[in-house]
Amino acid sequence: MAEQPREKTANTAAASLTDDLIVDILSRLPVKSLCRCKCVSPHWRDLISHPDHRRRLPQTLAGFFRDDFNDGREVWRFTNLCEARQPPLISTPFAFMPGYEDAAIVDACNGLLLCRPPKGSPHHLSRYVVCNPATKSWVVLPDSGSHGDDVEDDEPFVARLGFDPAVSVHFHVFEFVENTYGTVAGVEIYSSEVGAWSYKESQWNYETHLFEFSPSVFLNGLLHFSTIQFEVVAVDVVGESWWVLPAPEDPDDVDDRANWDPGFLGRYQGHLCYMTLCYNVRDLSIWVLEDYGEDGWVLKRQVTVRQLTEKISPPESYYYHLITVHPDCNWILYVTGLESMLMAYDMDHDEVHVIQNLRSRSEMSCIPYVPFYAKSLTEG
Repeated sequence: MAEQPREKTANTAAASLTDDLIVDILSRLPVKSLCRCKCVSPHWRDLISHPDHRRRLPQTLAGFFRDDFNDGREVWRFTNLCEARQPPLISTPFAFMPGYEDAAIVDACNGLLLCRPPKGSPHHLSRYVVCNPATKSWVVLPDSGSHGDDVEDDEPFVARLGFDPAVSVHFHVFEFVENTYGTVAGVEIYSSEVGAWSYKESQWNYETHLFEFSPSVFLNGLLHFSTIQFEVVAVDVVGESWWVLPAPEDPDDVDDRANWDPGFLGRYQGHLCYMTLCYNVRDLSIWVLEDYGEDGWVLKRQVTVRQLTEKISPPESYYYHLITVHPDCNWILYVTGLESMLMAYDMDHDEVHVIQNLRSRSEMSCIPYVPFYAKSLTEG
């Protein structure tokens, strides 16, 4: 009997696999390999994209939420990263949260969103809501009690979300309390496992000041901030471990400190990375924290502002706004130009790519989003 061609035999073997078995095999692949499998056949592409299979398959950066203004009112919209012509993956307002549909997004972490009810809402006294748009589940947090009589109800505290599903199904919310000088006095930490807040006194420098939009990232069980004191500070989820590290930027290299912004924080191959923000046509420097010692910062790459903006024709400005580091490839996503062109810098190949025109002429906040389908908040 003649031997069948190897390619035909392989195709026959693949065709004999059931859909459940294919999905089970695909669920064991890293995200990069899973994306390549979409090119095997239309059937595999549809299997990977099917909503019923998302819970079992690894997810990557799907897009980001960005705030816009409609008739003077803040509105959050979702922008798909790759499938720009498709309907947004997440619909806003959040219709699955009755009474909190127009909640403002404060932070996002590994698929969960930390939201704050809008001003004037009857639910505004419930200061925080944590939701999972992928599973349409949500929980309202009790008040931390840190807002005394001297604090206006509408005054926002600096708050962040910490969640790592690889470690625990439970999340933590950090609400930083200021003293009379406007610096950090301590932090209220909410644990979804305990269902209560716990106050811890700050062990950072007494001059540490955080702003609502201070760059931050949750990584390795620590919430990190970059500060105007040329420091990177961090605290763990129970408020027992506090870190203060010198930022890799040299203060002597900053001519106008009054208009200087702290560096952007992100994740790079499992490490904390620090990137300079554009001011006075500063080039982009990318630093990675190899360890938490005094000399732990390592400079990985420097990119000129001209290179980051030269693909806009004609170059409209030398301004760029960093969004995130892609979690599954070494791409830095940023916005530049008068109409907010979404761009990507490929660190591996030293190349710049144009992704899409966001068509926004106002400065906006962009919060990256990776869907999390594995478990709803009420199942934890």
